Amino acid sequence: MGLNVGVIGTGKLGRHHVRILKRVPEVDFVGCFDILGERSSEAASSFGAEAFDSVDGLLEAVDHVSIVVPTVNHAEVALRAFESGKNVFLEKPIAATVDEGKTIVEAARDAGCILQIGHVERFNEAIAKCRPYINSPSFVEFHRLAPFNIRGTDVSVVMDLMIHDIDLLTYFLGEMPVEVRAKGAAVITDGPDIVSARLEYASGCVANLTTSRVSLEPMRKVRVFSTSRYLSIDLFEGKIKHFQKGDSYELGVAMLKEDKGKLQDVSLHDFFKIDETVIEGEEPLFNELQSFCRTLSEGTAPEVSGSDGLNALILASEIQRIVEADATRVRE
Repeated sequence: MGLNVGVIGTGKLGRHHVRILKRVPEVDFVGCFDILGERSSEAASSFGAEAFDSVDGLLEAVDHVSIVVPTVNHAEVALRAFESGKNVFLEKPIAATVDEGKTIVEAARDAGCILQIGHVERFNEAIAKCRPYINSPSFVEFHRLAPFNIRGTDVSVVMDLMIHDIDLLTYFLGEMPVEVRAKGAAVITDGPDIVSARLEYASGCVANLTTSRVSLEPMRKVRVFSTSRYLSIDLFEGKIKHFQKGDSYELGVAMLKEDKGKLQDVSLHDFFKIDETVIEGEEPLFNELQSFCRTLSEGTAPEVSGSDGLNALILASEIQRIVEADATRVRE
């Protein structure tokens, strides 16, 4: 017997949860529910599952559930699942407010249930490939740019997009920042559509995050600098450039100093060993949901815990607070 899993919420993303969970070998997929019955019926029909007519009906039929409802409903639905003793995969952000996020984490703990948060970029195979080389970075830079989509404007650009990179940053560094600065600008909506944040850490690392939902072309890039290497990671294209100090690094620096910067033909290849890789593999959402199912099967800790999701929300909320306070001052 496989894992009895269901999905609550079959909007654009929830429908993909149904599609993928039907593929995961460990899963006996039970069915789905959406408050808009036609959406759950369509998803169930498309992927060969049962459409339930209530949350409670689905919860009675499953042992584990993936919750993909609007963020404002996360706490309500997750708490109902924990009260029923169900293990939960909960899409990001963990909740609409930090207080609700804390309540969800505490409820999972008190019920003895597994809680995994859907920070999908951790399961991007480009990140998995680079993670062993990201140790004590001195500077990290993120650019996450997306074309305008009215569907995402019910939440702030920080909570919708930047929170992905906030979670990756905490994943890389294992610490929270000691100083946060941020600015935002409204372009189309009433709230900020572009946000830039600068985070400084006790370890000495500095991180810059830029997020936009009004760009012509999508971009999801991460650059990580340390004393011995530089990583350029294109999460959208699945491309990695790895610059590592090679045997010629010291010689190249010495030549540069000796000629006092007058060398005409200097290439990075004179200083670094450069490897370029194109990643081809499973889609990150499949890797993420399979990770949740592996946690259920093996009884291990989830790769993205409730505490991880709460930390991302705390930092995102602080960035949003700073941006909103600055906007208020400008209007005044």
